[in-house]
Amino acid sequence: VDPCYNYTSLDEPWRATDNPYYSNYYYYGMCDYNVQWNGWYRLFYNGQNAQMPESCVNQYMCGTYEPLWLNGPHPQLEDGVVTRQVCASGWGGCCTYTSHPIRVKACPGNYYVYEFVKPMSCGA
Repeated sequence: VDPCYNYTSLDEPWRATDNPYYSNYYYYGMCDYNVQWNGWYRLFYNGQNAQMPESCVNQYMCGTYEPLWLNGPHPQLEDGVVTRQVCASGWGGCCTYTSHPIRVKACPGNYYVYEFVKPMSCGA
């Protein structure tokens, strides 16, 4: 089954790279650690296509303690499914640790799908 046409949509505004972990003394502290990841996911932001960042995201952004970002370029259509490392931004810098690798695929219509896995700490 082609994951480009068989995915779960993630459209949660708190995941945005400009959303701080805390705002007006309210702590979001969202974690993907407790999510039961299963299958492929497509990212949206307010109903528009979105993708994982490919460069360092500052700690405490994306509504979480340790933001996760793709350590490598997104694939082209002709690449098919590729495997990429996921970095977490933390106290030690932009790539405090790498999570388990994930699979990514470029899809017709200029969007990506991701086979997310459980991160190793409280990240999103």
